[in-house]
Amino acid sequence: MTSSDLPPQFSAKANVFIIVNLGCEMLYVIDQRLKAQKIAADKSKQVLHDVTSVLLEPKFIESLIVGSSSEGGQLLAEEHCKFMLKDIATCSLMRLDEVSMDKLWNLMTMIYKWQLFHTKYQYQLMDITFRHLASIAQLYPEEKYALLIDYTKNTLLDFWNSCTDDEQNRIYATNIWWLDGFSIKISLLIRLGFQAMDGTFFAQVDETYFNDFRDCIGENIYTKSAEIAQTRRQELAATTGVSNSANCVNQLADMLNYLPATAAATAAVAGTDAEDFKPLNFQDFQKQFEKNLQQCNILFEDLDVNVVHKSGAANSSTSLESDAAGGFVHLNATYNRQSLEGMAAAATPDTQLAANNSSDNQPTSNVINRQLLDLYSKLN
Repeated sequence: MTSSDLPPQFSAKANVFIIVNLGCEMLYVIDQRLKAQKIAADKSKQVLHDVTSVLLEPKFIESLIVGSSSEGGQLLAEEHCKFMLKDIATCSLMRLDEVSMDKLWNLMTMIYKWQLFHTKYQYQLMDITFRHLASIAQLYPEEKYALLIDYTKNTLLDFWNSCTDDEQNRIYATNIWWLDGFSIKISLLIRLGFQAMDGTFFAQVDETYFNDFRDCIGENIYTKSAEIAQTRRQELAATTGVSNSANCVNQLADMLNYLPATAAATAAVAGTDAEDFKPLNFQDFQKQFEKNLQQCNILFEDLDVNVVHKSGAANSSTSLESDAAGGFVHLNATYNRQSLEGMAAAATPDTQLAANNSSDNQPTSNVINRQLLDLYSKLN
């Protein structure tokens, strides 16, 4: 589209700003992808420096300015601009297929469109352009390319100052108009909360980091978003005290052994001890289990004694008490070794004398058995 074919509010002099700003966004994406794929630093540096040197070649920048300022200057169409930037991106070791180039193109255009969306005045176009150039100078700083970037800044500033206020406003409006037809959803912008699912942008976002992005539009959004994510992780770690998996386990253990206020209140209302609501420590539980097991062993010994005397004394006692209780059997809950000794003490003097005359090496169970037999014989 030639200058004569453009509406009066637009200008073909916007070409150089479209190419430079989209090219810097392209360098951001290339740098981010090289780091994500863990490409060696020397190769990444070579790729970025090669692309930068072609993008900001002084003769190339001068041709864009002169060509658009002439009488028959034409505004670059989308196809021409995309073809030109693809050639610049593949001037080094890197190669792009059509799918990769389409994704790269979507990122370049939509991020630049989002940046212009948050501007109101024409001078902000120069702010974005200068931030772009300053950010690519920080990717892999080197004096040769720093001088090239400074030369580009001076060239663009001289060109901008040579334009009238009306022409500056038309260049700014042409950049916005040129990007108006792009409406692609970008996952990065959606995650940050800057873009809706229909592709439109939000003018205001409640997130605290929104102002940092809006006030510095043109800087590397990928680096800035990574820094914000890292800061949030550090704040979360400082708040919760969790910095690694070991701390996560310790924190979980503390939570499991923590007595909530609600549990303590419930215990107080119910009149029970709050200790009942605390989880058991496995070591204490093991000790208690062993203690209970010892008590069970004692109980089992008593039961073994009961089994031994079941055919003799137990049958006599059961038949006696069943007759007295009218058919109901009364089980003595205190039937243990102490009760047997008490019963033996209540026996006749002859029984006690027999027990005292028993030999020292005679088993105690035999003495008790004989005493029981004597006792039951008298009862019968």
